[in-house]
Amino acid sequence: MSANVSASTAVVVGASSGLGRALATELAQRGHALLLVASDARDLQAIAADLELRFDARVATLALDLAREADPGARILAALAKLPPLSALLLVAGVSYDDDDFSLSAARIGELLSINLHAPHAIVHALLPKLRATRGTIVLCGSIAAARGRGRNVVYASAKRALESLHESLRQAHAPNELRAQLYRLGFLATNLTYGIKLPMTAGDPDVVARTIAARLGKGSFARYLPRRFALVAAIARALPWFAFRRMRG
Repeated sequence: MSANVSASTAVVVGASSGLGRALATELAQRGHALLLVASDARDLQAIAADLELRFDARVATLALDLAREADPGARILAALAKLPPLSALLLVAGVSYDDDDFSLSAARIGELLSINLHAPHAIVHALLPKLRATRGTIVLCGSIAAARGRGRNVVYASAKRALESLHESLRQAHAPNELRAQLYRLGFLATNLTYGIKLPMTAGDPDVVARTIAARLGKGSFARYLPRRFALVAAIARALPWFAFRRMRG
């Protein structure tokens, strides 16, 4: 652990790969102390060692299985006890299943909802007093999959749409000078989840998206699409008449 102590701590939930890892790197480079949360302790330890070496960052890690952890917020609160004041919570963790098409068992539906909906709610509820005390920022990651319900990604899209309601509730309850609530509706990103998949549009670069999110942490409450070109995709999906939209089975 570096002897350098940053002024504030950012929590990244889902920090071991893709956008979460890119955010951890970007925030460490900007001088934040970090609490990195993911399911694999070995991945987290390797990332923490890298960030400490490259940026002299103060990095703590917490291995959590969000599909099975009943109270992830309490675990994160305990891990924050020895770190600088919390200034940002970035909820990047999410998972989808290829067969999420009305064929999932109840157990697998529960796993998807635990990771994509229960865990974000539980963590926000637990950390909200600390974030209000520092006038901090909550970043929620939605998805263009929530733009309009389809026969694929059924549970995943439902959970992401519910996160939009959580974001709206945070904005309604707190003025931007009390708490910043930011929602990013993410399009396709070039990560291990999309590797080898034929996509309808070019995937975004996680490093570029991470830089945008990190730069906006202190800039109010809002909901935006990233990469920005996916706003047009979502608008078209919402505007299509039902008979045309129903033909979109791919």
